[in-house]
Amino acid sequence: MIIDTELGRLIAQRVARATDGANVLQILGIPYARARRFHAPGPAPRPAPGSPINTGRGHCCPQRLMPRALNLALRHFQLRPEWQPRHDTMDEDCLRLNVWTSGIRTPKPVLVFIHGGDCGSGTLPVYNGARLAELGVVVVTITYRIGVLGHLHVVDGERISCDRALEDQRAALRWVRANIAHLGGDPGAITLMGHCGGAQYALYQALNPGNAGLFHRLILCSGQRATPVPLDRGTEERAFADLLADNGLSGYGELEAMPLRRLLRLRVPRAGLATVMEGGFFSRDPRDALRDGAFPRVPVLIGTTADEFSMIEMPLWYKRMGIATRARDLGARVNAVYGPHGRRIAVELSDDEAGAGIVGLQIAMMELVVFHGAALSLMDAFSRHTRVHGYRFAGVPKVYGGRPGSYHGAEVAFFFNTLDRMRIRVPDQDRALVRALQRDWLAFVREGAIPGAPAFDPADPRITAYHQDGTVATAPFPHAGLLRDLEGTDLSDRVIGAYMRRR
Repeated sequence: MIIDTELGRLIAQRVARATDGANVLQILGIPYARARRFHAPGPAPRPAPGSPINTGRGHCCPQRLMPRALNLALRHFQLRPEWQPRHDTMDEDCLRLNVWTSGIRTPKPVLVFIHGGDCGSGTLPVYNGARLAELGVVVVTITYRIGVLGHLHVVDGERISCDRALEDQRAALRWVRANIAHLGGDPGAITLMGHCGGAQYALYQALNPGNAGLFHRLILCSGQRATPVPLDRGTEERAFADLLADNGLSGYGELEAMPLRRLLRLRVPRAGLATVMEGGFFSRDPRDALRDGAFPRVPVLIGTTADEFSMIEMPLWYKRMGIATRARDLGARVNAVYGPHGRRIAVELSDDEAGAGIVGLQIAMMELVVFHGAALSLMDAFSRHTRVHGYRFAGVPKVYGGRPGSYHGAEVAFFFNTLDRMRIRVPDQDRALVRALQRDWLAFVREGAIPGAPAFDPADPRITAYHQDGTVATAPFPHAGLLRDLEGTDLSDRVIGAYMRRR
């Protein structure tokens, strides 16, 4: 169907009925900017007079997709068919957003979601916003440049460009603030939410002093610490020269004109995709902004799942990740990754992981340092300047024969209430957990606080625990004393390095 709005003509689909009786509309493929390879986003294209401004289809940044047969054979969580954007339009000019809304003339709170993983898109089944829109929230998901198109460091004369993804996301936030009122959203009540790499991006957006007014709440799901590296021209020039040499290229012009298929297969050192504080986005070091409170001081919700790595990692990667599979190798491997801290961490976690075996213990150690430690550090830092709520999510979707653990991203599927869209069985206890999570998080979206839950206090670090059986309770942050003792060491960087080598 075509609807006429003050924004323009839009292709929309009726997909649900809101609690107030209004139709929930799904509006896909709205251009918020234009992408030119390796350049900052430009103004969105204008449609021909009388033509819709959107395509009505999902869009994704070009990416290499895993063959379907291999998807299923590997039984790997993020390689499930549901996480592959096979039905999206794949195009370099991919800067589109999607909106789920009801009653476009009544202002409602807005949720802007940044997907993570450096793959996928904003129209994956897990991010379908229809059921949140039924509850009176306008949901916006965005597509931005990822991989080499979003992160490749290029040098073109005096110009160094490192991270178009951040600039794309900021352009989307500016579009939302300027236009969402035409689609039933309240531009004064915008929540920015990100998961995994999307949480990292949301954090960088939140710590940019120039983004004041673009959002009013912040939700960070399973993110990491703010660890961008300073821009150094000499380092970037040498790295770019090595990139050209490794791929048999003569210069920037050849890279810019390269066919897309070949571009996606470039040999790129991981350092060439790291977030660098390039001047196009960063006006100051986000770590300094966080320390000094020099950022938009909005309420923040931060947390992790209980078992972040339970369905991401496979035995194929254990050795590359520094994980021992034999008891006789355990001491050496733990010492190699964790140094003098390894024994203390292993001893403190051993009761929690009784029966998990040596592999389970080591995975729990990595989760503690990479995810839970980062969450506590951010809670501590943000709470000095603004209201913070913390959570730990232990829901376990019934997938892959009941493999244990509340895996990375599980809370997103529960919050969006999209488990069935991912072809996951939903028993009654999971439905109860969906209702509890939506009750609390939608209250945060609307009011900036979770009713009945205390704000995070560094002196008594307590969080909201969502249990597998559907119950909710306030609980101490697990192992807070240990994590604070580890704060300020290089352990997090070392463990992340061990983890990232598998990729």
